[in-house]
Amino acid sequence: MNTTRHHRLKGDLARLDVDGVERDQWQYEVTAGGRIWFVVLEERKTVWVTRAGTGHPKLTD
Repeated sequence: MNTTRHHRLKGDLARLDVDGVERDQWQYEVTAGGRIWFVVLEERKTVWVTRAGTGHPKLTD
């Protein structure tokens, strides 16, 4: 699901290894600068927050 505030990260940040399985990594834009990055583990009904911050992450520039 992509919205104006919720989308999959791109490039090297798009995938993350969680417990030996490559997963899609997503970003939710909480504010103009604040971001939450997360990975969804559907089979466990779990969300792993991988990064949260109040400023725009320089990694995505």
